Amino acid sequence: MKIEKQEKRKLNKKTLAILVALLIVVILVVLLVVFGKKSNEKELESSLNKMGSSFYENFYYEQIGSSADDRTSLLSKFSTIGIKIDLENLGRYNDGEFKKDIKEFKNSLTGEKCNQTKTKVIIYPKSPYGKTDYKIETELSCGFKDKK
Repeated sequence: MKIEKQEKRKLNKKTLAILVALLIVVILVVLLVVFGKKSNEKELESSLNKMGSSFYENFYYEQIGSSADDRTSLLSKFSTIGIKIDLENLGRYNDGEFKKDIKEFKNSLTGEKCNQTKTKVIIYPKSPYGKTDYKIETELSCGFKDKK
């Protein structure tokens, strides 16, 4: 009888050890899924949006047309096709103001750097064509799934 009790205790200890190990593995998997690498697509889009807004409002808008009527006439032509500014040109803007930010443009999941000419911001001027009257879209070319 003592032998049977000892064998049951050994069996119970082995079973308990296996269950604890499985529980630890399950917890680790859940933690990896919850806190694992996340896509930085939204952050890149937001950063590109800010750069594009700064470029348009502080440079492009000031340079286009010599009067409000000229500006309205010229900007209205871009209301449907948009004004496209790629990362390469944003890097040159304002003595390289965004160069440091642009160097960080890569897909955090794959490590793929964003293409400097295909990653761009598109600005669609809107009536009444003031400095902040526009819609902005972004296009990332760094391995994120195509949304179209």
